[in-house]
Amino acid sequence: KSTDGGETWTCVKQVSDYTGCNELVMDPRDPNVLYAAFHQRQRKVFTYIGGGPESGLFKTTDGGATWTPLKGGLPSGDVGRIGLDISPVNPNTLYAVVEADDKKGGIYRTDDAGASWNKQSGSYTSGNYYQELTCDPVDVNRIYITDTYFQISDDGGKSTRNLGELNKHIDNHAIWIDHWYQFDDVVMQYLIILFVIL
Repeated sequence: KSTDGGETWTCVKQVSDYTGCNELVMDPRDPNVLYAAFHQRQRKVFTYIGGGPESGLFKTTDGGATWTPLKGGLPSGDVGRIGLDISPVNPNTLYAVVEADDKKGGIYRTDDAGASWNKQSGSYTSGNYYQELTCDPVDVNRIYITDTYFQISDDGGKSTRNLGELNKHIDNHAIWIDHWYQFDDVVMQYLIILFVIL
């Protein structure tokens, strides 16, 4: 954490030498409320270990002074990479795409700021290459997940479909969403109504 614009930094959360933070999201209503995803992994010339019991989600409400592990409804045991994002539409809603074996992996959703989680589906991607999740800026039920073929869900993670790869190379690792894309339609409807009234 930095309190001087990035000049100096202090480590406020560490799990172990083999587990690092791969996602950190902030509640837009309160900068002291953060959620962090930690991933236990080792990458060597001869092997890749992409998970373990130390992977998990944590939450702080005091700017990182203390952290609470989030458990309710999330898978335990050996877990891989977790993609995490907070909905800007409703910051009490967060999504996690969890890499795990034994049918524990999938898309999880919380609507109470991380207190409890519900498994929406068994969809997840490769933690070594993808497993990034992005919430839509205007639709709380729409999420995007990086994959060889970009995945999108319009029903809160209960089902996914291919976003589309027309005129571009597959193998997706990031996305930028134009937050005006639905706002423009709304503005146009109001302009049409205003024009009719006048």
